[in-house]
Amino acid sequence: MGDYGDCITPSDFKRWDGRILASWMKGEEDNIGATQVRRANEILKPIWGKCLGLIEGNHDEAIRKFNHYNFMKELLLLANEKHVVPYAGVSCYIDLDFDRLGSHHHTIIHARHGEGSARTSGARALAVLRLSQSMINANITFMGHLHGQESPDIPERLILKNGRIKSFETIATMTGAWVKAYMQGVPANYLERWGSPPSTLGCPRVVIEPDKSRMTLEKTRETRIL
Repeated sequence: MGDYGDCITPSDFKRWDGRILASWMKGEEDNIGATQVRRANEILKPIWGKCLGLIEGNHDEAIRKFNHYNFMKELLLLANEKHVVPYAGVSCYIDLDFDRLGSHHHTIIHARHGEGSARTSGARALAVLRLSQSMINANITFMGHLHGQESPDIPERLILKNGRIKSFETIATMTGAWVKAYMQGVPANYLERWGSPPSTLGCPRVVIEPDKSRMTLEKTRETRIL
């Protein structure tokens, strides 16, 4: 869903603080992009073979535009060493076709990195809701960027199919976050300094059961020591 690294460099006067770098970044302050690409590859390597595509985020774009390092290109080169992982742009549509015992079931996914800003849960939920209205026949809408797992209830839609009125169920959710803030014994990062709420770490999971015409959204919240 984009932003595979924060890609924040010393030239980013608003966010950069060398004191809060991860331990694996120490000594690599002049090699931000390449070091974070290698780290992202280490984390994602076990699932490259299952990846349908990589969406580009604003942080991935910023380091290319302002620091002349093509983060997405380098990550895609690593992802495609043994598998086929396409570039999915900043947004994409995926049509999953499940073929089982002669029957077909389509699930359309609309995925977009996202944009804008939102401090409250309600504002993030509204952003996902708005996005879900832009692709009205998508069964699942994914949005990143705003560091949350908000999933608004989408009003049920009715469609006419083969002479019968049927419900058209949809799921829309933000895809989580991995940026820590408010950590004890660590200098404040830009999220804490700006008064942004702590991110809900982790990501939701959508389970598709085509034989039962059912989709399930799962979210896990774990208590953590800051």
